Amino acid sequence: MSMGLQLERPLSEAMKRWLVVRGSLIMVFEKYGYVSEGESFTIADTEELWILELIGKGKFGKGAVWVAVRIPDGYVSGHANQARIRTFPLNDPKNCMYAHDVVEFAVKLGLYPPNAPHEDFSFSDTYDPVTFGGARLSDARVWSFFSKVGPAGFEQEYLDYATGRNLSHRMPLYIKPRNPVTL
Repeated sequence: MSMGLQLERPLSEAMKRWLVVRGSLIMVFEKYGYVSEGESFTIADTEELWILELIGKGKFGKGAVWVAVRIPDGYVSGHANQARIRTFPLNDPKNCMYAHDVVEFAVKLGLYPPNAPHEDFSFSDTYDPVTFGGARLSDARVWSFFSKVGPAGFEQEYLDYATGRNLSHRMPLYIKPRNPVTL
């Protein structure tokens, strides 16, 4: 499938349903608040797969900040108790959606410089910076999966990160498996 066709196709039924749910959740969060330290969700049907990460504003305000990224066709992703979405496209609603104040809220809290480019904003690095425990206890599970299905050498390439020795050597959000993955 060419990139042009991929970007022109309509949203899947799962994503359409998510947009309805999202609107309802945002109204509830803004009215009552959301204090969770963070959640990751998979939204999928036979046409698309999205990863959504959501973190409550807690004592700093009602609502939540979130970002959702579409996983490209032919790729796999995983998540396990550690935010994994880093930078994301700000002008590609067919492949990325996010809270209207995802960057501004971080600036307000002093987590992101006010004059820094929004294109450089990393959701994970800002709202859920990886720690030794995040890499070793959470992302190591994603690394295990990616090592089994990913390209040759993946296991060794990211071993330093999965063992918590090099927290700056983050794994990609998604990878192309060496063979098609079936259920």
